[in-house]
Amino acid sequence: ADAAIAAVRDGRIRFVPENWEKTYFEWMENIHDWCISRQLWWGHRIPAWYCDTCSATIVAEETPKACACGGALRQDKDVLDTWFSSGLWPFSTMGWPEKSSDLGRFYPTDLMITAFDIIFFWIARMIMFGLKFTGEVPFRAVYITSIVRDAHGQKMSKSRGNVVNPLDVMDEIGADAFRFTLAALASPGMDISLSQGRLTGYRQFVNKIWNASRFVLMNLGEIQKRPTIPNLSALGLVDRWILHRVNQLSAELNESLGSYRFDVAADRVYHFFWHEYADWYLEFVKQNLEQDTPGRDFTLAVLIEVHDRLLRMLHPFMPFITEEVWQKIPRRSEDGQTITLAKFPALQDDWHDEKAVSEVAILQEVISTIRTARAERGVPPSERLKVIIEGANVKHRTLLSDQIKHVRRLARLEVLEFSENVPHSPDTVRRVVRDFQVHMPLVGIVNRQEEKTRVLKELERIEKQKSNVDKRLANPKFLERADPKVVAEARVQSQNLSLEQERYERIFQEMGP
Repeated sequence: ADAAIAAVRDGRIRFVPENWEKTYFEWMENIHDWCISRQLWWGHRIPAWYCDTCSATIVAEETPKACACGGALRQDKDVLDTWFSSGLWPFSTMGWPEKSSDLGRFYPTDLMITAFDIIFFWIARMIMFGLKFTGEVPFRAVYITSIVRDAHGQKMSKSRGNVVNPLDVMDEIGADAFRFTLAALASPGMDISLSQGRLTGYRQFVNKIWNASRFVLMNLGEIQKRPTIPNLSALGLVDRWILHRVNQLSAELNESLGSYRFDVAADRVYHFFWHEYADWYLEFVKQNLEQDTPGRDFTLAVLIEVHDRLLRMLHPFMPFITEEVWQKIPRRSEDGQTITLAKFPALQDDWHDEKAVSEVAILQEVISTIRTARAERGVPPSERLKVIIEGANVKHRTLLSDQIKHVRRLARLEVLEFSENVPHSPDTVRRVVRDFQVHMPLVGIVNRQEEKTRVLKELERIEKQKSNVDKRLANPKFLERADPKVVAEARVQSQNLSLEQERYERIFQEMGP
């Protein structure tokens, strides 16, 4: 026990999260005698034989034929405690006590993943046995997993009837979505509340990955050989932007996974794939890919590279869909035959491009502002608008002019113009972006009076809903008796309704009389 305590105190073994070291020390510093036998009908039978003639006890590696006195032997009926047997596992499976090549290569290993309730019964015993019989710790880090609880935070038990069968979950939403859900919820020191909403949401994420992959494969055509990305100076703005961002993502994931923050890594790759890659980059490049120009080949090379890198980053979380898609993408000779053996994306220093990031951010703000205003004022999706940019400086005006095809396509515009003086009108929506204004004339497109009526109805609905929530929060009995989670949810709902109310009031006021 002393040697095992020292191994953790001097940092040869560390616990993640660190607070579990306290539990480990409590066990090890108050060590008790341990009965290594159990009365079970299965297991490793204790290698002890007894002679009824002379009462001798024989312990041996090989079964003895008879006692030295010539008497018959009977073997102990008990088996070794399962934790005793499994405590030998890290090295006994590698050929120990022989100094095998496997033992030299794989012992000690890097990481042990386990639950907190067997820190003493298994983890401590592996450490003690490893140090005793090999002189080495069995692993460098111990990652303590969370307990998976039900959606209400209750521990699962058959008596409560809240047990979730993982096989049933996988049948319903798939193994990839299930794995990703558990990783995304695995915050250090926090138990996992397994909710149907999160499971369903990540199943939709798998669908998003599949649909994005179909888009990439559809644009490959007859390409068999992996295209090479040209010099960055030959690439367009959005291609340089996505290379910079996917490069950043690989660094972020390396850091998160290296510190066992699986939840952070899952969150980063989820938001990047869905909200930057699928929602923005794929939409940006559709027009390029539809045209038979040299720029198309450049964009296709970037698209394949980025998609490949994202599959590799997703693979630890979602092994099945990533392998399936990766097998269909043109690979390099050094990649091997399976994504499992492909290298994790390395940093490319020459892809660093902060200027591209800041410029694409402006495009996104302009496009999002127009899209939001269209939705707020009830503009039909099929209607192409005229938009006027007022007061843009030379840098912003040049950027928007150079990238006008992206703004027009994604914001569904017929015309994008620049002006220094746009008259105000209740039939023209005005929004501020950075240091310039975006004007959207809606005369003849939206009936302002009908829209005012619609907005008023929305305001009435929101005010009624907020009044009901606020009444509950003003009731002392509700605050005292209700579940704290229910009270917290009600407060959040009230805040959200207030924000929604403010937004509709602003829209109503800008419509004028």
